[in-house]
Amino acid sequence: MSVSVEGWLPALVSNNRFFTPCSKCSDCHSARESSLNYWDIDTKEELCSICLQKEPRENVLQVRRSSYHDVVKVADIVRMADISHIQSYVINGSKVLFLRRRPQPRPPKGAVGASQCAVCSRHLQDVNLYCSLQCKMDGDSGVVLKDGQYTTSSRNGMPGTPMAHSGMRQFMQYSSGSESDYQGESMLQKRRKGLPKRSPML
Repeated sequence: MSVSVEGWLPALVSNNRFFTPCSKCSDCHSARESSLNYWDIDTKEELCSICLQKEPRENVLQVRRSSYHDVVKVADIVRMADISHIQSYVINGSKVLFLRRRPQPRPPKGAVGASQCAVCSRHLQDVNLYCSLQCKMDGDSGVVLKDGQYTTSSRNGMPGTPMAHSGMRQFMQYSSGSESDYQGESMLQKRRKGLPKRSPML
């Protein structure tokens, strides 16, 4: 199973109405109760908690917010879609995924992440291929970032930039070996120095 460009996921990722007032319930209920923060997978529409009380649905996904970005819990979406190789984050004690990519205009200061997103090159905390559901869908479709623009690669739907191949090699290296082997090699590379230079003999 893969995150397909067809179905309910693209509609979920591209939806920009989450956490806005529900047009059906906002007049009679509080802003919090009538906030659109649920997604009906079958009908591909956003709902509020009052809508669900009036008409319960079977396949509903709750959308949450973290620092003005839409996220979903890993435990909620893992039974509905393939989320493999997407970086997860722990927020309020729960693992979550970001729906959309977040721009990273400049490299982070200090230590960089263990890997980079194969689509947008965002630094990731762990060895993964994608930073969000959006980038996984784009990666499955062959979309890559090139010269500041997102274009479609023709290489069998796989990201075609050097950064993407570097991330893929790093991921495969980590997957084929143990974590201690990977960390040991990284530490060795950091400690490696050039040969000492001696003054010429007189």
